[in-house]
Amino acid sequence: MLCQAYHRYALNYINALNYLETLRRQLEFCEFEKWCNRDPRCKKLQLTDLLVAPVQHIMKVPLILRDIEGRTEEPQEKAVVREIIEAEEHSLRELDDKMKWLKNFERLLEIQRNIVWPPVTELDPKVFIPEFLKGAISKQPCERLIVSPRRQIILEGSLHLMDNNKPQEMYVILFDDMLLITRRKKGLHKKKSSLTENWPTSCSRASTTGESALRYIVYKQPLSLDRFFIHDVSPHESAASKLEAAFVLVNLNRFQQIQTWLLKLRDAQDKWKRTLQNTVFRTQRLPSSAASPPKGTQVLREASIHREYP
Repeated sequence: MLCQAYHRYALNYINALNYLETLRRQLEFCEFEKWCNRDPRCKKLQLTDLLVAPVQHIMKVPLILRDIEGRTEEPQEKAVVREIIEAEEHSLRELDDKMKWLKNFERLLEIQRNIVWPPVTELDPKVFIPEFLKGAISKQPCERLIVSPRRQIILEGSLHLMDNNKPQEMYVILFDDMLLITRRKKGLHKKKSSLTENWPTSCSRASTTGESALRYIVYKQPLSLDRFFIHDVSPHESAASKLEAAFVLVNLNRFQQIQTWLLKLRDAQDKWKRTLQNTVFRTQRLPSSAASPPKGTQVLREASIHREYP
């Protein structure tokens, strides 16, 4: 129970800091905080120093226990200490998994808030739609498609898509079950996340600064990963077509019809291509339930963002 209490505290730590910032906008609270800081029991520590102490404490517990283990001579006592160490390390791994899952889930929420699904008339201007149907299908029914407790973001970033023989910069988001190609539109104020970008574990996602301040205009309907494969443009093909660092997405729908998209990397690195190949391979080999993150509902209950879940 004590470990779960620390988990809940760590998951909501940044929420507490964000709330503290809102309180500090009030003069009365600032005066009260200064008065509290003069208390000798604070030992000249600020409120933020005291708030972070439990998070730092749970990280140091295994180190302290290992020091105790090294100073313990009795075999039985040493075995007991070792069991406690294993339990604490398991708890930290579990917390790290929760932070990873929650950070991914918040990014999904952020994308869903900022994504724009154009109506059918904009996605395919040449299609004929009778006037009596335009109102009914003007709004896409997939506005809440992105957020799912099982969905994971694998990679996101800018790629160039060849459209009418001209390179168009796109923002591509690779999920564990689909690929989404969007255009970006600036001007949206960044919504502060309830998770820190500096969480001291491997859960921090390497993303471009300021991406959350953009709108994502869907360029094409999402591509299911089990419906396409990747053609790597060979050096000979690249020289003949004057395309460097490019690859082709070949989409095969359920009726065996083919659509292709030519994507050009912004640099010579093939990270996108390798990640796409690996993700598509795993998706086509594994059942859909194999990669589902555990305890998603539990994490939502422990973290205060559960009220935003659509």
